[in-house]
Amino acid sequence: SIGEYAFYYCDSLTSATIGNGVISIEKDAFYGCSDLTSITIGNSVTSIGYEAFRDCTSLKNITIPDSVTSIGSWAFHDCTSLKSITIPDNVISIGSFAFDGCSDLTSITIGNGVTSIGGWAFGDCTSLTSITIPDNVISIEKNVFFRSGLTSITIGNGVTSIGEDAF
Repeated sequence: SIGEYAFYYCDSLTSATIGNGVISIEKDAFYGCSDLTSITIGNSVTSIGYEAFRDCTSLKNITIPDSVTSIGSWAFHDCTSLKSITIPDNVISIGSFAFDGCSDLTSITIGNGVTSIGGWAFGDCTSLTSITIPDNVISIEKNVFFRSGLTSITIGNGVTSIGEDAF
């Protein structure tokens, strides 16, 4: 694993490659790496931990491999340069505040395995104008898309609950 706080506020880090064999990116592993522009995550990573990439304000693109099953709360919070994200089908849950404050995020693809989207997961994503929620999602927690730029929403057939101020 990439341990807790491994690269915490490592301002001079501009790119990283996480090789195959690493299973998890732990809490706060890359928190505050403000010059990190790109990261490659190996196909063995199954979890992206709490605040793992929080405040990586220069991060423009990241590919989450199919092996990932969970994205922790605050994982990409305030990654203000992030443009697009594809959440693979094997991800079951998106944690609260996971992509909150990603103000340049214009494109999100949510995989078919996701069953719940935590509160504020995409809050303050002001450049996001359209979203499709897949059929497997059962629960959309409160404030998920609060203060986003959404003008078009497609909600899948599986949704049974939508929290307050979700949109």
